[in-house]
Amino acid sequence: MERMSWLSKLTPRAGGQRAPRSASLQPPVTADPETCLMVFKNHWAQVLRILEQRGSKPAPDDLSAVRNNTYQMLNLLAEDRPWGDGDKDRAQGDGDMACGPILEFVAAENLLERLLCWHLQGDFTEERKVEQLKLYEMLISQARQPLLRHKPVLTPLLRLLSVCAEPASAPLENSLVLLLNQLCVSVAREPAILELFFHSHTDQGPANLIIFSLLIPFIHHEGARGQQARDALLLIMAMSASNRAVAQSITDNSYFCPVLATGLSALYSSLPRKIEVRGDDWHFLRREDWIGVSSLVLFMNSLEFCNAVIQVAHPLVQKQLVDYVHNGFLVPVMGPALHKTSVEEMIASTAYLDLFLRSVSETALLKTFLRFVLLHRHDNTTILDTLVGRINSNSRLCMVSLSLFRTLLSLNCEDVMLQLVLRYLLPCSHVMLSQKRAVRDLDIYGKTAAKFLSLIPRCCRPESPPPPRDRDEEPPGQGYATAAPQRPPHPPHGHGSPGADAPPAPKPSTPSRLSFFMRQASAAPAEAAAPRSPGPPAGTPCGALPDPAVSPGPFVSVLFGKLENMPHNSLYVNFLLTGLVAQLACYPQPLLRSFLLNTNMVFQPSVKSLLQVLGSVKNKIESFAATQEDFPALLFKAKKYLIARGRLDWAEGPGAVPALRRTDTLARSRKLSLGELLLRHANSPTRARQAAQLALQGLRDGGLHPLGPPARHGEALRVRNAVYCAVIFSEFLKELAAIAQAHAVTSPFLTEPPEE
Repeated sequence: MERMSWLSKLTPRAGGQRAPRSASLQPPVTADPETCLMVFKNHWAQVLRILEQRGSKPAPDDLSAVRNNTYQMLNLLAEDRPWGDGDKDRAQGDGDMACGPILEFVAAENLLERLLCWHLQGDFTEERKVEQLKLYEMLISQARQPLLRHKPVLTPLLRLLSVCAEPASAPLENSLVLLLNQLCVSVAREPAILELFFHSHTDQGPANLIIFSLLIPFIHHEGARGQQARDALLLIMAMSASNRAVAQSITDNSYFCPVLATGLSALYSSLPRKIEVRGDDWHFLRREDWIGVSSLVLFMNSLEFCNAVIQVAHPLVQKQLVDYVHNGFLVPVMGPALHKTSVEEMIASTAYLDLFLRSVSETALLKTFLRFVLLHRHDNTTILDTLVGRINSNSRLCMVSLSLFRTLLSLNCEDVMLQLVLRYLLPCSHVMLSQKRAVRDLDIYGKTAAKFLSLIPRCCRPESPPPPRDRDEEPPGQGYATAAPQRPPHPPHGHGSPGADAPPAPKPSTPSRLSFFMRQASAAPAEAAAPRSPGPPAGTPCGALPDPAVSPGPFVSVLFGKLENMPHNSLYVNFLLTGLVAQLACYPQPLLRSFLLNTNMVFQPSVKSLLQVLGSVKNKIESFAATQEDFPALLFKAKKYLIARGRLDWAEGPGAVPALRRTDTLARSRKLSLGELLLRHANSPTRARQAAQLALQGLRDGGLHPLGPPARHGEALRVRNAVYCAVIFSEFLKELAAIAQAHAVTSPFLTEPPEE
């Protein structure tokens, strides 16, 4: 992810909130410094007469006079410049720093401190506090010399900030945050100034960074105020990366990390517990889904800010924030949310988790989310097992769960693959003993591809004469056949580190490392080598899983079970399901590749191969086609409908909907499969979706979507699912064939010498 845009914003956001500078009140830039100083002293003399009055509180006219004269004095001070080279002997001030004549006079008279004391002695109302904050913001932002270096300016400023530490009104909050934002911008331009804020004597304590502490309560505010606070805090975070003292102050003397992380918990509790969706193709939260939900926008802003802080902050801050996110948000909030009893709440929490994983880009924060998903146990069941079990649930929850696993696999993280699949395959207990040496075999003659293509049902093959069609109405397979072979396998990131881009070479898995695992598995007893099953996933009967000693794992078992039920699944479940299996097949690990794509491998009797599952689906489709006299016509209409949808989505253009960073980056690395092409419709705006419904109404009315009594409707749904399954199944087999061929020509093990 590119450096957050916040770091480049070195000007305050709400410049319109500053006090207007009238041209008549500003001295010209070319004015004589002596003249400007004389005018300044004249204004100060008028103010001083009022300040020295004794007795009752000042009259309104006196307040107005002080306000107007102060405004003009600060304008003159902002235009003041240090003495020229010829006047260096006249330079005075703290630390012999060069300063202009007006600043010299301000320091000599302690002018700003006396003004603030006069305000504090009277009734220092909220309105007067706002005026003072605006004046200082104008002075700091427009000064032509580094005023913050000088104690006569810095001390009253910090005292004013302390007085306004607990604002009671929105205008005061806005002015306070705007001034703090401008101070952080100034400090970012001149980091040495930051030390002055530590060593200043304030009510906040000597080790406390007051500008930082005052910004923390506004982290999670919405609107311009919250954004200004986050911008300012991020500037300080960037400075902490090279300043350990600042980092220690943040971690030891502030509540920044607890407030930021636990604030996510409070914001999450306000998110909708039920997601209102339109259409049966919805399976994940797109930007268009949540951009209009204020509570979700606020949460995403805070999560993005967490991501940005971890990106730029010191390692001390990173570690503390990551720990608080895990222990203060994920475990106590996301864990119970994912285990709600209501199906609607489970759908919402799963979709939120998917969105968060797609939005996070920093490795440290992403690792924390993955540690929670892969290892955290809730009610003696890991989050991962719970999510795996939901693949067998109703259609909507199944689709959302499949979408989440698609995101997890797209991270190309070895830890994810280890927990989901590889730890069950590493003992090689799923294959016959004589077959272990064949794990690394490569099909360089295309026999595997031919085997997959031979599983295409007879009713779906080209020799079955379809009804006449126009030249431009090609079946989905023709366009896909040219795209799928270009889909290369993607290697994982080593050491369990997720990344946004697929690396160029599959380094994590080497032949020697694989042989080491296989020798370990061969030497150890089968019962000791096989990993313990984490237990049946939530929502899955205890007897539904195979023997853990020879099982490919609950994830693969659930996928195969769902795959075998393809003729009864909905169109969109089959899209996601076949896409997920294709993702696994692309993984360039010999154990997984041989398990899914080696059609000659002999498994244990209790372990089903992908080839067996696909053969079962083929038989079901052919049996169904034999009972439907109009199956060829239904098949043609299904293809025509899907082609029309795909064309409509492509016509919208790739920029129709802004995609999330991670999925967009990964998607560019390969061609889209048929399922992904058709599921692009789920990314269409509502207007386009309505247009699609109108454009395809004729096809729906033509036989695939008949209406009628409930009994007839149930039968029609069964027929529709089976016909769509025939189309998707054929295209899926072509995709598997293409992936097998890609493995044969891109495997890194082709160049490795055989081990002796």
